[in-house]
This record gives sequence, C-alpha cells and structure tokens, in this order.
Amino acid sequence: MQIIPKSKNALRRSILLYRRVRYRKGYGVHSPFVYNLITKVIEESGHFYLLDDIALTRLKLQYREELVTYPDKKKKGAIVQKTLGQLVQKRAISPKQGALLFKIVNYFKPVHILQIGTNMGLSTLYLTSYASGLQCIALESNPAFASVARETFKQARNPIDLREGDYTDLLPKALKDIEALDFVYFNMQDDDICCSSLFNKCVEQTHQNSVFVFKGIKSSSKMRIAWKEICSHPKVTVTMDLYALGIVFFNDKLHKRNYITYY
Repeated sequence: MQIIPKSKNALRRSILLYRRVRYRKGYGVHSPFVYNLITKVIEESGHFYLLDDIALTRLKLQYREELVTYPDKKKKGAIVQKTLGQLVQKRAISPKQGALLFKIVNYFKPVHILQIGTNMGLSTLYLTSYASGLQCIALESNPAFASVARETFKQARNPIDLREGDYTDLLPKALKDIEALDFVYFNMQDDDICCSSLFNKCVEQTHQNSVFVFKGIKSSSKMRIAWKEICSHPKVTVTMDLYALGIVFFNDKLHKRNYITYY
C-alpha cells in the first residue's frame, strides 16, 4: 500500500489536507489574540472591492509579451529569460496570498511599511491599498524586477519609495528613514541566508505592535531552518505557520508559542 506521496506536490497536498482537518477555524487555540486573527482575518471570506483593481493590474501584466532577463539565484551564473506575462504567473504573489496580505494590514492598520523584495510589485499593492497616507519603502535587488515594479506602482494608492540595490546595503538607510517599523514583508525566499541576517537587523527596531510576514517559509531546507531560528528569537513571542507564509509578533503580553494554521 502506498502511504508516502511520490512527488513534492502530492506531499504538499497531503500536508495541507491534514492541516485543514486538524487546524481550521481555530480549533484547539486558547489565545484570544490568535483565535480572533484566525477567524476574523485568515479565514475571513468577504470580498474587498479594492482587490478588484489589483486583479485588473495583474491581468494586464499577464498579457504582456516583452522579454525579461534576470539571473537565476538557484543556479550560479545561469540566466533566465521569460515574457513578462510568464514571469507574473510564475513569481508574482498569488491572488489568494495577496488577499491575505491585504486582510492582515487592514486588520492591524500599519502606517509605516517596509518591503524587502517586490518581484513584480503586486504584493506591494496588496500591502498599501487599504488606506491612504501610508509610508512604504520597497527594496528590490533585481534590476529587471525593479523596472516592472516601478511601472506597477503607478497604480498604487500611496506613493511607494522604491530602492534598487543589494538588500544588505539598502536596509540600514531604509531603517533610518522609516518613521516606525509597523510592518515588514520579507519576500525573498530565494535568499534564505540573507533573510536571517536582514531579520536580525530589522528586529532591533521593532515595537510592541510590529508585525513581520515571511513568504516561502517551507520553500527550501534552509528557509525551514531560518524560520525555526526566527521563531526562537528572544524578542519574538507569537508566530504563525501558514505553510506558504509565516507571521511573527513581538508583543510581550502574548505567551511565546508557534501556531500551525490552515490556509
């Protein structure tokens, strides 16, 4: 009898099915803070009209056929060339994850947002569309992605301060320029080592209500290790493992624990 899935996709589906049965609707969660976040945000199924504008922007990008060339970080020295439409389908944040980002920021109302890794810029639109008057600094190390993001940001509700270059070089100035570190989105699962070091720099400027979100916490063995290190950091209290995303809180009134959640 076959009990071990043959492929990574089959294994992922099996894990998500188990999570759906075991962790949905906040079953077994005794923290009011986490329970409310699961039931009122993560599993909220209402429609937000602001997401329609982002969906239209995504659709326009998917029909673009100009070629984009960029280095493959998984294979040293290799070059990848894809149409912009293919790139959006492969690398841009999915509508489901984007909607979750929107719901999270709409719930916590961060005013000062830092994004590390924009890709096509769609994730930035999800982060900054819930209100006007926000400060957002977006860092992008890939010139090709930055070029696309710059065009995408023309549709943004708030002005986006896009900074292009190496993340390690850009981050100190960004941390100095941002008024408060309310929300940080780490969108750089291909840079697992860099992700840990950037987290350690950002964590020095957190406050009680800071929220960090990490994309791709299960995308590689190194990212899994990085996620475990983040969860065990002394300043971190509650963490939430949504498989595709990880959410981190620093409120010292919360009991330190990692919650596995279905999404």
